[in-house]
Amino acid sequence: MPDFVEERPFDNYRVAITDPSHFFGRSELIYTMLKSPFQVRILLGGRRLGKTSALRAVEWNLLNPSTNYPRRAFPILINLQLEQPKDLDNLRYLLIARLREAIERWREVPLAEMRQMYREFLSQVKGAEVTLSFLKQLDIKFNINNPDSERRLNNDSFRLAFLKTTEELRKLNFQGVCFLIDGAEFIVRQSWATDAWSYLRGLKDTDTAIKPCLGLLLSGYRDLKEYQQRVGSPLLNIAEIEWLAPLSDEDAKKLIGDRAEQEKISLNDDKMTSVIQWSGCHPYLTQQSLNIIFDSNHQESRTDLIDQLLQHHDKDFSAWWNAEHLSGCFGETERTVYSALIQKRKGTLKSLAQCTGFNRVQVADALEVIAGTGVIRQLKDEEESYTLGSRLFEEWVVQQELVKS
Repeated sequence: MPDFVEERPFDNYRVAITDPSHFFGRSELIYTMLKSPFQVRILLGGRRLGKTSALRAVEWNLLNPSTNYPRRAFPILINLQLEQPKDLDNLRYLLIARLREAIERWREVPLAEMRQMYREFLSQVKGAEVTLSFLKQLDIKFNINNPDSERRLNNDSFRLAFLKTTEELRKLNFQGVCFLIDGAEFIVRQSWATDAWSYLRGLKDTDTAIKPCLGLLLSGYRDLKEYQQRVGSPLLNIAEIEWLAPLSDEDAKKLIGDRAEQEKISLNDDKMTSVIQWSGCHPYLTQQSLNIIFDSNHQESRTDLIDQLLQHHDKDFSAWWNAEHLSGCFGETERTVYSALIQKRKGTLKSLAQCTGFNRVQVADALEVIAGTGVIRQLKDEEESYTLGSRLFEEWVVQQELVKS
């Protein structure tokens, strides 16, 4: 095995990309965020499809001082699965705390090219004392039950801290704040979810001082989609909703070419085409396929490589297929529609409804979820047509069905 394997970044390309030079695609999302960062958007996509990497890319592009957009937003990325706020007051505190910490980190970043600036920005460490001292300067009293307890802010304190901070940001050439909230499905599972969505909607609807300088980009997957359909949400009702998709063929080729250049391994056109076909341009599957191909040093047959990839992704695919009926991922409808698509290779809402017995709405919802996982593609030239994506996932499903039969 080559020596460089241990040096691959991002935990062997298993975690979010934080280096602009390693990131490919998502240009439409980034352009939209740069053009109008003070709106409410929901980014939906399956596990491993690159939601966090996409949010990171939005973050470093919004920070980039060389962008030529008149209204820049200062980005704050918050991972709710990590933070796990206990209630709305705690969420308000976390929003302000992470905002203040990020501003202090940004102040210490030297002017340089974007890659270096962003690396410096991420490497800076600022603790909670930054937020606490700022709040004390504003004479804000926050709730602390004991030294280890979560801090909380009421609405008045949050507004005062937010508006004071936006004044500072204007001196840094930012016209407001965009919160990039990763794992927003965490909120839908809480008893205070409706209060949180209503509060954030109020900031964007009726708070004339805050709404022009506040943007929200929330990421999630099926739980967030179904929460909106099931109970509605004052915030999600005004959001622009976008599903993340696999990379384009062009972006996948750029990614593969970059990896081959990094590791000084030559890939001919046939092998590059094979990687694209078997990964379906799914960014995670593409990266992991390249790991195994490069590590094999071209010594293994194609069949052996496919078997290795199927074994490597068995847990990923099992989670996507979700035969255990856990929350999120595929349900019985999605599994039935995908199996029908395997037989037809290409299908429309009408044809898939006819062969599955589901109505068009059920099929449309299922296809949205399956495509959002990144294993099928919607054909751009045919609005209601879909085709299979990753041949690797298709092969895994076929093997599962053979075992059952």
